[in-house]
Amino acid sequence: MSSSWVRGTCIGRGSFGTVNTAINKTNGEVFAVKSVDLATCLPTQTESLENEISVLKSLKPHSYIVTFLGDSFSKEETTTFRNLHLEYLQEGDVAANHVIADETLLRRYTACLVSALSHVHSQGYVHCDVKARNVLLNRSSGIKLADFGSAIRTGNSPATVAPRGSPLWMAPEVIRREYQGPESDVWSIGCTVIEMVTGKPAWEDKGIDSLSRISFSDELPVFPVTLSENGCDFLDKCLKRDRNQRWSCDQLLQHPFLSQCHDLSRTESSPRCVLDWVNSGFELEEEEEEEEARRSEFETAAMARICNLVTTVGVNWEFEGWVEVRNHTSEEERARVEYSESEYSTLSGLYNDVADDLTINDLNQTPGNRRSAMTMSYELVIVVGKFN
Repeated sequence: MSSSWVRGTCIGRGSFGTVNTAINKTNGEVFAVKSVDLATCLPTQTESLENEISVLKSLKPHSYIVTFLGDSFSKEETTTFRNLHLEYLQEGDVAANHVIADETLLRRYTACLVSALSHVHSQGYVHCDVKARNVLLNRSSGIKLADFGSAIRTGNSPATVAPRGSPLWMAPEVIRREYQGPESDVWSIGCTVIEMVTGKPAWEDKGIDSLSRISFSDELPVFPVTLSENGCDFLDKCLKRDRNQRWSCDQLLQHPFLSQCHDLSRTESSPRCVLDWVNSGFELEEEEEEEEARRSEFETAAMARICNLVTTVGVNWEFEGWVEVRNHTSEEERARVEYSESEYSTLSGLYNDVADDLTINDLNQTPGNRRSAMTMSYELVIVVGKFN
């Protein structure tokens, strides 16, 4: 068991390993830990986690990117884990929250996503797996981009890096193994916007047929009929089959669909170690002081009222006027209480950091799923060879 934190319940599981809630024993903060079992994991799982750790360490903090809190190795009973520590966003991912019918909210989420990717591209990286399941809801800022396990350095040759990401969100040139760069992320933005509006992938999953349509036909995904004219034009700028005709993220931020969304250039500092993580700042401290003053005033008044009700007469529990009072406690507060009672308590919550983000090579290792584009097999190689 780690000496500085306690692992809680598993809240996510996939090809990447597992995600658990955890509590920092020093300050009681709840965070998320993504782990792989070094004794049983596939080499690709370790590589993906190490890649994500490396990328997040390198990236400068950004308001719309999940906060990196550190990394560690831990010996727990007989198992050794490699761990990535991230902020805990209990609201879950955008995909799990279904359709976004409010276009104002859609514009806000899209603007945050494009801003995050603009930052990623400016730092010399390509995300490679943009989709709604990798966009986490954040109560204060809207959304945060997560899952950098597939990310690559800009300019890496497609001959040296296998296509990465989720097939139904991949750009045509990625499936054809020609190129994977910032322009490919922009295509995925378009697919993700359609997914957020409709609640399903932009392309229908028909296995290898879908991959052939994406990579070699002249077709485009169907734009949602509920989307405004500006929204459809935004998608048009993302979903150009010629990658050189797609707008960059910086250009997209100036598009009328997003340009009215404000405060997108703000970045925030981030702790680089779990032990440094404190959920406060100058503004928050002032708010806490004001809240403490209000609470003190309220408690004084409440105490006075209670004193007036004090009686030496026994309570009549048969009286029908009793009102049942329920304690509405947040998930995070319950975790704190459980931890305070026992160091080995169980935490609960919701955290969908990543989906089963296999690379095309990884998908070859998944038996029994050849006909699904979500778990694509070596048939892609046959199709590519057929059209070359």
